[in-house]
Amino acid sequence: MSKNQPSVQDSDFVDPNSPDFPETAEPVTGQFMKIPKKDDLSANSGSAVMVDGKELEAENTDDTVQPTMSKSMLTKKQKIWGGIAALILLVVTVLVTLAFYAYQVANEMKAQAATSLVIGQEAYTLFKGQNLPATQEKVAELTTQLATIRATYAKLSIFNSVPFANRYYQDGLHGLAAADAGLSAGSKTLAAISPYADVLGFSGDQPFQGGTTEDRVKVILETLEKISPDLDAISSDLQAVEQELSQIDPEHYPEKVGDTLVRENIVQAQELVAGASLSLTEFRPVLEQLPSVAGANDETKKYLVLFQNDNELRPTGGFLTAYAIINITNGKVEAQKSDDIYELDQRFKKKEAIPPELGRYLTTEKYWNLRDMNISPDFKVSMDKFYENYQEIPGEPSDIDGIIAVDTHFLTSLINVLGPVEVPGYGTFSAETDPRCNCPEIIYILSEIITRPTPYLREDRKGILGPLMRSLLSKAYAAPKDQWPALFGKGFESIANRNVQFYFIDEDHQSAAELAHAAGRMTPPKDGEDFIGIVNANLGGAKSNLFVTYDVTQTVLAPENGQIEKTVEITYKNPEAGDNCNLEAGLLCLNSTLRDWTRIYVPKGSELISAQGFTEEARTYDENGFTVIDGFFILEPLGTAKLTVTYTVPYANETNYIGTVWKQGGLETFDVIFDVTGGQEAITVAADTTYTTEF
Repeated sequence: MSKNQPSVQDSDFVDPNSPDFPETAEPVTGQFMKIPKKDDLSANSGSAVMVDGKELEAENTDDTVQPTMSKSMLTKKQKIWGGIAALILLVVTVLVTLAFYAYQVANEMKAQAATSLVIGQEAYTLFKGQNLPATQEKVAELTTQLATIRATYAKLSIFNSVPFANRYYQDGLHGLAAADAGLSAGSKTLAAISPYADVLGFSGDQPFQGGTTEDRVKVILETLEKISPDLDAISSDLQAVEQELSQIDPEHYPEKVGDTLVRENIVQAQELVAGASLSLTEFRPVLEQLPSVAGANDETKKYLVLFQNDNELRPTGGFLTAYAIINITNGKVEAQKSDDIYELDQRFKKKEAIPPELGRYLTTEKYWNLRDMNISPDFKVSMDKFYENYQEIPGEPSDIDGIIAVDTHFLTSLINVLGPVEVPGYGTFSAETDPRCNCPEIIYILSEIITRPTPYLREDRKGILGPLMRSLLSKAYAAPKDQWPALFGKGFESIANRNVQFYFIDEDHQSAAELAHAAGRMTPPKDGEDFIGIVNANLGGAKSNLFVTYDVTQTVLAPENGQIEKTVEITYKNPEAGDNCNLEAGLLCLNSTLRDWTRIYVPKGSELISAQGFTEEARTYDENGFTVIDGFFILEPLGTAKLTVTYTVPYANETNYIGTVWKQGGLETFDVIFDVTGGQEAITVAADTTYTTEF
């Protein structure tokens, strides 16, 4: 500092503009503020300090004064908050714009989807009406419409880059890919069956030429061997559908939107496609083995046909009352011979003791006859025993390829489609109700021929089955093509209901029959599932099963400690009066006292708690992977009988109840009420049925 300049003490402030400031002094730049002494700060705590002519509050501190906030700092924070607000506004604007855009596109797709639904319904109606060419045209329309929907959906591709929304956009792509593959599978399926349209009863542009229905069946068998590539392509498409749909998580969607079920529809679509894919996988061996089974390429197959009289119910479906040997060549069936099952037993010389359960009421029998060997409800298990002994009978063919069992329900269903059948030497048979038994006329006439006692020896009284089969087959082969869909339908229905059952010597044929659920098997349930199979055997009651019905109530409690407790009530009724079954009267004896051997098959490891209604204490044992509750009861004409059993079942699923009701062969239908933890639902069982509900 220049010696001519006055010093500035730490207690003074000299304003350069003051008159006291020396003129000779150099100008001083900057601004100054008076710094209070410590004593002043102590005495004037909180006093104002002047900065640029403005007051600043001083904090009560010893050495420093901190200003609260400058104008520049305020401006900076305002800019930050303003920027945030602008960003939020931008995001909201973009979202609203996207939402409005998406709404417009969604409305466009909604209209296109509605059009697709109409086309799909038209295609389904045409297919049910057997109009194959028109169905194919509609499927082609659907394919074009799907391409339009896909193009519209592409307008939403921007959402693939939007967090959270991209998940749903991807689900839409999976759904469209699944629809593409599904329509491809449908088109290929229709193309595959087009060559058979005429025989299957469809109107088509590729009818078979050159002859009878027998000729057409021969062509089917020959060409079935060539459709493996078609099945490969269809299977590949179905697997693609299943794969695409499996990538959609139903839990990402609400249960409902308005009145529309969303989550449930997604789950149902996934399950249906998975089932279709599995069915094709299982059914393929059937199609591949069918030509061989039916004697294609002039390779004759020989089968033993057993007629089961379901009016006298036995475990596999009925009393084995008659048999026939048939040959099948190129699908054409010819009966070689037929006879009474008793004639077969007369030549059966093996002496094996009758099982005690049968001997309880079949008191005139000491040894086990062929006619009583269908003791297991599992058709294969019974036929293993039957065939083993059949091979020992002299005079019977040693080269049979399998055994086919049919019952009266099957015969009646065929006559329902074909109309009355004339059997030379026996008369005309129809399916109309006969007032003498309140049953189909064919059942009464067969009973008259086979069962009614006569004062003379009537030879070959069951030889009618051969001529009856020939007449039915002749009428079926001559049937107009518009009857074929109904015939095929009755055939599939009869297999599902165990009115027709197959047993093959060839392992590949047997495996195919089991895959098609045509082998009459009783399979133990999967882990975590329930099962019940009610098996009745008429051991003394004439043909009273013609009139006896039963219904079932199952009461299921919630699972505890890895098991459920069940109470099953089976109520049997016989609403008809009894017949005069005195042999001396010579009358037709259909209805009399039923002495029934009852077995209830339940999951292995089940434990019986109590049983009522049996003539004596029920017993339990394990058999073929099941636990069996076994007993006897008696039912009089015009009477009612009730069996009640309570037992526990090993059961680990604490959320859902899954239970299968197995249907015995020879039955038509029966009703089951499920009462699961208080919720009741009734179902009618015509085939094996699985019931599912929440606890």
